[in-house]
Amino acid sequence: MQDYEEAVCCLRKYLSENNYCNTVVMANERCFRRLDTYLAAKGVDYTPVEADEWFRVYEDQLPSTDLAHYHAALMRLQDIYECGEILPDHDAMRYKSYTVLADELKNSLEAFLGELRKNLSVRTVDNYRHDCARFLIFMQKNGVEKIKDITFDLLLVFYKSDVHKGKWGKAHVTAHSSTMMAYFFRSGELPYGCGILYHYLSLGKGCFWNDVSTDAHENILAVMSVSDTVSTRKLYEYKEVLLRIHADNGYCKNVISANNRAVDLLILFLDMNSYAYSPQIAEIWFREVSHWFKTEDDTIHRALFMVADYHRSANIQLEKVYRMTPRAFDLLPEWCREDANGYVSEKEKEGWAKSTINMIRSSISRFCYYLDGSGLRSFLDLDVKHVKAFNTADMHKTPQGKNAYNARIRKFLMYLGEHGKLSNPMLFIALPKTKASKETIVVVLTEEEMEQLREKLNCDNNSLSLRKKAMLLLGLKMGMRSSDIVNLKIDDINWDRASIRFVQEKTDVEVELPMPVEVGNALFRYITKERHEKATSAIFLSEKAPHKPVGRAVCGLALETALPDRDVEGSGFHVTRKTYATNLLRGGVGLNVVADALGQRGTASVHRYLSLDAERMRMCSLSQAECGIGGWVNGR
Repeated sequence: MQDYEEAVCCLRKYLSENNYCNTVVMANERCFRRLDTYLAAKGVDYTPVEADEWFRVYEDQLPSTDLAHYHAALMRLQDIYECGEILPDHDAMRYKSYTVLADELKNSLEAFLGELRKNLSVRTVDNYRHDCARFLIFMQKNGVEKIKDITFDLLLVFYKSDVHKGKWGKAHVTAHSSTMMAYFFRSGELPYGCGILYHYLSLGKGCFWNDVSTDAHENILAVMSVSDTVSTRKLYEYKEVLLRIHADNGYCKNVISANNRAVDLLILFLDMNSYAYSPQIAEIWFREVSHWFKTEDDTIHRALFMVADYHRSANIQLEKVYRMTPRAFDLLPEWCREDANGYVSEKEKEGWAKSTINMIRSSISRFCYYLDGSGLRSFLDLDVKHVKAFNTADMHKTPQGKNAYNARIRKFLMYLGEHGKLSNPMLFIALPKTKASKETIVVVLTEEEMEQLREKLNCDNNSLSLRKKAMLLLGLKMGMRSSDIVNLKIDDINWDRASIRFVQEKTDVEVELPMPVEVGNALFRYITKERHEKATSAIFLSEKAPHKPVGRAVCGLALETALPDRDVEGSGFHVTRKTYATNLLRGGVGLNVVADALGQRGTASVHRYLSLDAERMRMCSLSQAECGIGGWVNGR
């Protein structure tokens, strides 16, 4: 009996040292307890014959889930009892990974496990060995002799047929197998797609990335035959650069994950079909499968655009805005496209702002589409009646808007005339100006609105961010334009002299304005407590990655946040500058001082604020009779 107890202890030690799962260990314990009870009741010592007789007698009474475990436990116990060790045929771990696998696959598995042992525990590595051996045995039975022979078709068959033992068992085997295939991708033996296939199959949508029409496949093959392409291994390197740049610039995990998914799925498609990569092939693929991405389609498309940029120029611009749909200008009829592009190209070379170029494109598009719809197919056939008919048909909400478009179309017609594209080079005269100049009433913030602003600016309840407070104070206390605020640089502030020196964008005049303590404190708090620590000289940065310098619209949003109920048409952030100038005049400051404070070269633009100084205007009142108004005679 002493020999039996020693054999059981050896078997327990074997199970523990070889990291058998808890299910097997507990089944062995149940087996030994029942065998102990049987031997004690019969009054005999353990022998393999007695154990075999017990198993045959009680086999029908044992739970079906325990039968295989009990049988294996008794065989191992017999090995230890008779030989002092477990024979290879009864060593499940050794049997799967060393006996069944051919030397080539066995050596590959060992190389992978050796890499794992550098960072993982013995138990974890053994779990990998068991699951990966199971995977490789399946591949071997299907004709795979070495790792390079593994195909996507076999991977799909394994995923569908190898049910394992429940959902979680399947997940473990596929996860461990994927890690192993990722290792073989790095060693150059497998495509990258092999290592990520099971992850994307687990989404439950099948091979949705491969949902591509026959026509698309033919188009891709045509592109590959005439254009330069790179391997998917190179595309993987592009992806790594893309993810690193996004991580370095503080993008959230969701955006980084979406970018990773975009390139992963493209690589899967290319690898499964033995295609190479080019931006044109990626675009064909995206158009076919974009419906699967639903609300993420723009994010996925943007990631593919950035990868394409890196492919062409080895550079990724996070600030770049990618157009997901073609512009109307890019789809102009062929007969007018070349001249329109030539004019826009000339304006771009002249250095016009991007917004101005976009306005020019929009204006030309309206004009050309109207002419095309009227049956015109050459600018040489254009005459006065076409221009006047367009002007009548072209509707805008305001005369100002119509005139803005007409002014740009008029210059386009001048360009066509100068280049001999028109039979009548003076046609631009036929397009009239529909807006006369006018004087507008100066709108400033009311006392009630100013009081609301003071409360918001002095409150620390986070209703206004530090960035918004700083912007509002620069407008209210220094009269700065939104364009100058967003262009401020760290070096523009002289903290010792309490001043800000900058070149005004509108007038190109350099000014140095005194910086009130309140403004200085607001800027300091924003820079030290809220501003992202990005290596850029711009003061005001976006709150979200990539933390680029903001546009002037952000100033308007700051005012809207502070005064949500304010609704004055045509009055945006510039009202803070007008309020600042008006308050200076009301305080008795002279015109020249106000002009200097606003950075104006003269006082002409300041005169319009005088009408808002009600107290002093009353001192200069004139009677209607003195002005000859109303026909009063003799004081009546």
